Formats: sequence, C-alpha cells, structure tokens
Amino acid sequence: MKARIWLGAGIVVAGLTALVSIGNARPQGPGHSDPSRYGHSDRVERHMLPAVSTGPMAPVWSPDGRWIAFSMRGDIWKIPAEGGEAIALTSGPGDYFEPAWSPDSKRIALSMDTGNANLDIGIVSVDGGTVQRITTDSAVDVEPVWSHDGKSIYFVSPRGPGRGESFHIYRHDLASNTDEQIVAGIQPAVSPDGNQLAYVAPERGRLGSGGIWVKQLPSGEPRLVHYEESEYRMRPAWTPDGTSLMYVSDEGGSNDVMIVPVAGGNPERLTADARDEYEPSPSPDGKRFAFVSNRAGATVLYTAGIGGGPFSSWTAVPIRSRKPVIPTGRVHVTVLGPDGKPTPARIYITASDGRGYAPEGGFQRSIAATGTPYFQTTGTFDVNVPAGQTRIEALKGYEYRPSSVKLDVTAGGTKSATIRLARLADLPARGWYSGDTHIHDLHQGRFGLTHQTFFDELRAEDLHVTNALIHMDGTRLMGRWDDLTGKPSPLSTPQYILQYAEEFRGLLGHISILGIKRFIMPLTGGVPNTSYAQPTLDAMYIDSAHAQGGIAGFPHPYYSLVKTPAQAASTLIPVDAALGKGDYYDIGAVWSDEYSSAEMYYRLLNCGFRIPATSGTDNFSDVWRDPPPGTDRTYVHVKGPLTLANWFAGIKAGHTFGSTGPLLFLDVAGHEPGDEIALASSAARTLKVSANAVSIAPMSQLDILVNGKVVRSITPSNAADSLKLAFSDTVAIPQGGWIAARVIGPSSRYIGDGYSFAQTSPVYVVRGGHQYISAEDAHFLGEAVDAVWTKEEHAPWRTDAERDRFHNEIVRARAVYQRLEDQAKR
Repeated sequence: MKARIWLGAGIVVAGLTALVSIGNARPQGPGHSDPSRYGHSDRVERHMLPAVSTGPMAPVWSPDGRWIAFSMRGDIWKIPAEGGEAIALTSGPGDYFEPAWSPDSKRIALSMDTGNANLDIGIVSVDGGTVQRITTDSAVDVEPVWSHDGKSIYFVSPRGPGRGESFHIYRHDLASNTDEQIVAGIQPAVSPDGNQLAYVAPERGRLGSGGIWVKQLPSGEPRLVHYEESEYRMRPAWTPDGTSLMYVSDEGGSNDVMIVPVAGGNPERLTADARDEYEPSPSPDGKRFAFVSNRAGATVLYTAGIGGGPFSSWTAVPIRSRKPVIPTGRVHVTVLGPDGKPTPARIYITASDGRGYAPEGGFQRSIAATGTPYFQTTGTFDVNVPAGQTRIEALKGYEYRPSSVKLDVTAGGTKSATIRLARLADLPARGWYSGDTHIHDLHQGRFGLTHQTFFDELRAEDLHVTNALIHMDGTRLMGRWDDLTGKPSPLSTPQYILQYAEEFRGLLGHISILGIKRFIMPLTGGVPNTSYAQPTLDAMYIDSAHAQGGIAGFPHPYYSLVKTPAQAASTLIPVDAALGKGDYYDIGAVWSDEYSSAEMYYRLLNCGFRIPATSGTDNFSDVWRDPPPGTDRTYVHVKGPLTLANWFAGIKAGHTFGSTGPLLFLDVAGHEPGDEIALASSAARTLKVSANAVSIAPMSQLDILVNGKVVRSITPSNAADSLKLAFSDTVAIPQGGWIAARVIGPSSRYIGDGYSFAQTSPVYVVRGGHQYISAEDAHFLGEAVDAVWTKEEHAPWRTDAERDRFHNEIVRARAVYQRLEDQAKR
C-alpha cells in the first residue's frame, strides 16, 4: 500500500495551532508505492486471485453429481444440479472462494480471506459449519484441489525462496500438516485416476500467463499439452474419462470454453458467445459441464452438453431461493443530490457481519489499496444484507461530502432510507472540470461491462471528462476497435463526456494519446518474441497525435523514488522532454507513486520544460479488485463551455492540478497555474502566494514549492482542520523559476489510491528575461539519457538504420541537457 507517507522537511507536529515551517532542502519521499492488497503485480491481483461476485463463480460438481458448489457474495454455496434452493455453507466476516469437493463428497476445500490481507486454504463440511483453516503461511494460498485419495490438498502459493511472483503448486498432507512443493505453476487439476496433474505454467520465450502442462505424480517430467497467450483464465479441468481437458481461451476475441486431448492436438470450441464464459467443470458422468457466463453483467451459472453449443443450447441453473447462514433482510435506499433528485453515486455498505454487499446482478468491487468494498448506483437501489445494523455511505467524486445512514435490518423485512449529498465545492460553477486522462473499460474482468454500465460508473464518480484508452496487452486487444471514432460517445451529455482514445505501451514507458480519430499503429513496442520486440521511440506517437488534433502525455511515470539516472531511464520521458515532446505529465496514477513521480516532475520543470501536471487512474473498470474511475483525476480550468477541445486547451495552457482526492487551488500575485509572470531584474524578490485545499479525506500538509524545494508548509492543528488547509504569505523567488503547491495526506477509505496527494501546475516566473535552470537537474537528466542508450544499445534491433535513428535522438536529447547545464553554470 502507499501507506508510509513522508510529511515534509521542517514539519513541526504541534498542538492547537497550525504552524508555518520553512525549509530549503529536497524532501525525502516514501520511495515506493504499492496499491495492491496482497503485495503482487497488478495482473495477479486483478486477474489471477479470486473475486467476490453477486453471481456464481468457480462452479464445481459434487462427485455424486447431485450438487454444484460455487462462490457468491463472499460465501460458498451449494445448489441441486438442476437448480432450486442455494444453501450457504459459510458466513462472514471473512470471504470464501474457489470451492473443491472432496472425493467422498463430505467436505469442501476453499480459499479464504479472513481480513488480514492474506489468502489461505480452508475446509468446511458440505453441511456447513466452522471453516477449518489448514494453511497459515504469510504468502497467499489459493486454488485448492483434492488428491484422488482425499488425504491431501494441492494448492498454489508464492511462498518459499524468492516469493514475489514465483507461484508453485504445493501438496498439503492433512495427516501430517506438512506442505511439499510439486512444480512451478498455477491452477492445478488432478486426473480422475489420481496419477497425473494438469496445470498452467509459462513456456520460456512465450507471452501470457502460461499454457497447459501435464505431469505424472509424484515426480514425472512436465509435458506441454497446449499453449496460447493466456491471462490467468485457462483453469484446466479433466473430463471424467481422463482423455481430455476443458479450459478457457480468449483466442476468439472473448473467453470461451475449449476442449483439447490430453495427448495434445487441436482444441475445439465448446461455447462461442459474444460475452465471456469461465471455469468449466465436467459432470461426473461426463454428459454435461457447468460454467458461468457474464453475458448478463454479473455471472450466471449454466450447464451444457459435453459437446457444447450456442447459447440456445445452454441450460441456466436457476437459483429459486437462498438459505444463508445468517437470515437476511432488505434495504431500499435513494441517494439525492443538492437539487433533491436521485443522483448516481458510489456506495459503501458495511453489514452486521462486517462485509460489503451489492444489489442483485450488480457489480460488487473492492478498492485494493484499502480493501474497501463498493458498488455504484444510478440513484436508487435494493440490497439484501444479513440482519442487524447496517451502515450505508454514499460518495460522489471529490466535490461532495460523504453522507451515511445506519439501519437496523430485520430478518425478512425491508428498511428504507434516503441519503442526501451536499457539495463540498462546486467547481463547474467556477469553470473547473474534473477528468481522467487514463481509464480502461475492458481488461479481462469477469463482469460483463456494457457501454451503459461503464458510463453509469463515470457519472457516479462525478467525472466530467473521461478518456477511455484502448490498448494491447501482449498481443491481445483490451477494448473494442470500433469505439475509437474521434467523437464523444453517444452516451455523453453536456456535463459528462466520454471519448475513447489510445494507449501506446512501449518497453520504455507508455504514452496516452487523447482526442485522436484513428489508431496510431502498432499499439506496442519492445514486446519480446513479437515483430515489435525492439525499443521504440515514442515521439512518433506524440507527433502523430498532434497531426490528428489530439494531445499526448506521460501516464504512470515512476513507481518508486528515482535516486539514480539509471532508474530515471526506465522511461523515455527525459528524452521526450528534451526534444519538446509531451503535453502533460500524470503525477497521479494508481500504478505509480505520486511523490516519486512528482520528484522527477520537478527536475523536468527545473530544466525549463513547461509540462502541465495531470492525473490519470489507470484502472480496469470491469475488474473486481480495482478502484473506481477518477481515482486519480485532472482538474482543468476551462475557458468557455465544457467540450473536449476546451478541456484539452486548458491542459495545454497548464491551468490544471492533479489529485487523488484533495481540491487544491493556487494564486501567485493574481496568476493561476500555467501563467507566466515576467519581472524586471530589479523587481521585488518576493511574490504574494495564496493556496487553498479542501478534501473529503484528511490532509497532512500543504506545501509551497519553489523550484522543486519546499519553502513553506502548513499542517493541521487537529483532525477537523485536516479537511481544510490554507496558506497566504509572501514567498521569496530571487532567481525566478516556478512556484507550485501540493498536498499530501494519509491513506483513507475515501481515496482509491494509496494516499492523498494533489499537485498544481506551476506559475512560471521569469526574472530579467532569464529562465531559471538547475545545473544539477540538467546534469542528472542528461545522465539519464545516457543510461537509456547504455541499456538499449544492444537491444534486438531489426536493422542498423533503426538502431542509428534511435541513437540519433538520444544524441539530440543529450545535447539539450548539456546546453542547459552549461547555461546554468554561466
């Protein structure tokens, strides 16, 4: 988590009055950011690890063929195979996933999150009751399956030397309570005779999370059965005769159930719906298989004949009633805006069992950084919750105060409530409009997200401008080709604009390309084992965006504090900036660190590059464990009516601030961010600076920066003051340069990123016609450019000409920094 937040140089923690402190050294930041819940990569957290869903997930047939078990609403349920009453076997406060029937049909193994930011393996009786926890390692343990004799459980974990992303399959012996490492891989499946293990593991030199392998137990050599570029969705399952494996493939453009011989050969498609099908489980008699589909949004449980077929041949398994462990009641809630009308909003529900819940068929989600469950509503909703006291809280972006109610819910009853939202600030009335430069709608999430559902999310977050970026992950398109039209989505309104755009993903950083009419191809560069394996200069993408009337900038710049030029060389930003490329810089992003990115931003500003400060979330809007759109948003002072062109113009003018929550405004001698103040050499050495910040989440400090150094800091005197900070005083800027403001604060359940942060673009000060340049920063960035070439000189270049072209741009950029360093030293 982004939890360890530096509070600034010279900060004094005081009692009853806010203090102003003075400093002139570069602050030392947290140095690392991790917005994950379990400490793994974004793909593992978002795609591999289990999810809570309002619909069934991970179905598995009982050995006698009478029941199907599945996870739903955080519990393990069982239902007759033909449908009927679903019976819960578990209850809160923990969440339970991935059921696996024991061979004797008496127990179910499962994975579980008991609230300690870890996943373990447990066992529960098929009649319900206490869950026996059988693994206790600090690493995540998931994907349990039973051995053929029922004496052990196979599971997946990154425990052991190296940990990290190195997942292995282990066997837990129930009698001795010991674990044995079996093989590197995920998603184990034991053959019907117990002699073989199928699983998913990478093949050297190939993209994706892995192909399907089979090995003899206990210690045979692995054999590759089938490989394709996968994204943690394969989950192989044996047919009862042991001759074939069912699995999930997205080779056809959506996730479909496939079947392939265990001996290897050509796979065949069993489902071919436009939406996604997941997690096939063959019936014990081999006549049917169960699976889930997201064609209705939330997943629905189906069965089909073993030979598969179109949607018309599927049979839904109806859940006619539910029998939870804790009896439930219903809450009926309406959220009203300041005008007294129902308004879209984000909702947090904390039920009597400590868990979150969402409406039937809704999209239940969780903010990874804090573990906070949430969903979005269009204004009115009904939710079934366990009987007892339930707290319901509504939020709407960062310009409305959160509001909540508590209800005593009775079993079988319905409680109604109205939540009224009041404004914290009305920024559109002042010409300021929030937007997000970097959102993804479709990214292998298990919820069937439609255009309308996506747009409803944006309105619930009060996000006025959304740039939804289509991109390539490996060689898989994430998004829809047809969505990029160069025009706002037909769903857009005068106050809420959605337009699709592109993200170029290169080995040396990504580029967000907004406002374009046509894709700029290829969508990737530097992807190993493809035709685009060589490093790619991203300046071409920026120039092509301009040629189409769009803008292009730098998303999620730096994940941790950049202490050396070699670390800065992880992206081409120092090269692009030197060559005059890049229209904005996303200081805020979920998968980078705000403080670390800001430190590099200050170096760029100190070399005279006037790049506006922005923020873009980089969330996956169809994924359960991810924050909402607009978590990291850009506020733009728009001149005239809200249009995408005017919003872009405000960015290019630098009239911006980027934020993970706080609303931050800066005035320097009557000028706003992006403006230039020209002073005579003899003019006063100080300027009047005012900065104001308000926030729905606590703030620890408001900083005034001059040329990258904190010169003033305001800290709150108590908790109440932490939601509003202000500074007004003269600030010295004897050499000219730039003045900006920022806010830092702790983690909060109201913040989707790891901590509160806001950064304004600078007000630029030119004294005596001379631009301020830092020799130290020019030298550092020049060495970063050198480090880029050191790293890429021997890359897999297709031709010498392409290598030389890349090197020529490096030489040009290096010369810029050398000139700036020489200029600063004169």
